[in-house]
Amino acid sequence: MAALRAPSPPEKIAICHLVSGDRWAGAEVQVAALLRKLVQRDELVLSAIVLNEGRLVKELRSSGIEVRVIPEASNGFFRILREAARSLRGRQIRIIHSHRYKENLLATLLGWWCRIPFVVRTQHGRSEPFRGLRRLKHGFLQSMDRFTARYGTDRVISVSSEMQMHLTQYVDDRRVVTIHNGLEIERVKSGLGIAEAKEILGIPCNAPVIGTAGRLEPVKRLDIFWGVAQQVAVRQPHVRFVIAGTGSQEAQVRSWTEKHGLAPKVLLLGQREDICDILRALDVFVLTSDHEGLPTVLLEALWLGVPVVARAVGGIPEVIQDDVNGVLIERADASAIAEACLSLLKDESRRKRLALAGAKTVSEKFTADQTAGEVAKLYASLCGVR
Repeated sequence: MAALRAPSPPEKIAICHLVSGDRWAGAEVQVAALLRKLVQRDELVLSAIVLNEGRLVKELRSSGIEVRVIPEASNGFFRILREAARSLRGRQIRIIHSHRYKENLLATLLGWWCRIPFVVRTQHGRSEPFRGLRRLKHGFLQSMDRFTARYGTDRVISVSSEMQMHLTQYVDDRRVVTIHNGLEIERVKSGLGIAEAKEILGIPCNAPVIGTAGRLEPVKRLDIFWGVAQQVAVRQPHVRFVIAGTGSQEAQVRSWTEKHGLAPKVLLLGQREDICDILRALDVFVLTSDHEGLPTVLLEALWLGVPVVARAVGGIPEVIQDDVNGVLIERADASAIAEACLSLLKDESRRKRLALAGAKTVSEKFTADQTAGEVAKLYASLCGVR
C-alpha cells in the first residue's frame, strides 16, 4: 500500500506595496493599518517600497515589515524606477500594490519591467482642484493616472461605493471593487476624560468645543467652518473651536481668525501626533469638505464617542445615517451646519445617543481587520489561491 503523501503547504503570495511616506494623513494611516493586519496572515509575504522617510516607515518597520526607502529629494523619477526594480528582481513578487498618482505610474512600469503578474492600486480620494501651472501639471498627471488605471492595472480598490461609480467612468467596472477603510480600534484610544482633555488644551472644562482635523487644503472648505464658527460664537459666547492639521491654507486660516475677531476662541494646533486626545476634547466634530473618500478621522471621531456633523459628500453617507449615528448636511451651507452644532450642544442625551451608535457602527462595519480580510481575498482571487 502506497504511503500517504503529506499535504503540500499552502502557497504564499509575495506582495510589495508602493507608497509615498512624505506625510502622515488619512491615506498613510490606512496603509499602515492595512499592512499591520496583512503581515499577520500566514499566506502572505509583505514588503514595501516607500519614497520618503517619515512616520509611515517607522510604523511599518516596527511591525516587522521589510521596507526599502528611496528618497524623492535625491532621486528623479527614472532613478526611483531603476532602484525599485533592483529591489524587486528575484523576489518572486506576485502583486505590486500602489497608493497615489506617482506610485501608480511607477507600479505599472515596474509590473511590466519586473514581470510582476498583477498590479493593484487603492484610490483613497478624488483629485483636488488646482489653479495656474499646478492645474496643468496635475491635469497631465491625472490623465496618465487614468490611462494606467485603464490599461495597466488589474484591480482598482475604491474606498467607497460613491468613488467606485466615479472610477467606472474610465475603468472597466469588473476591475473596480469597493473595500471600505477600516480602523485599528485597538490603537485608537485616549486615556483622558473629556474635561481633562480640554484642560490640557487650555480650555475651560465647561466650555463647549467644536473642532475639525485634517489637511488644511481648499477641498476641506475651511471657509465653511469659519462661517459656522462665526454664527455659533454669537449664540454661544463660551464656545471654543479647535483645528488640527497643516497645509497650504494654514496662513489663510490664521488670517481669518484674526480678521473675524475669533482668535481668543480658536486653537490652531498644527500637525499633532496625539489626535485621539484632541478628538476627546471635542463636544462636536465637524467635516465641511467638498469631497472625501472615506476619511479616517471620521471613523476615529465616531469610535471615540464624538458626535459628528458632516456634509453628505463622498463616502461619508456610507458611514453616517442622519440622526442615527451622526448628523448629515446635504448643502454647503454654514448656517445649516451651525444650527446642527447648536442643536447638539443643547441636547446632551442626543449627543450620547449618537456617540454610542457611532462607535457601534465602526466596530461592526469599519475595522482594519475587516478591510485586511477583504484585501487578502482579493489577492488570493487574483493569484488563483484558495
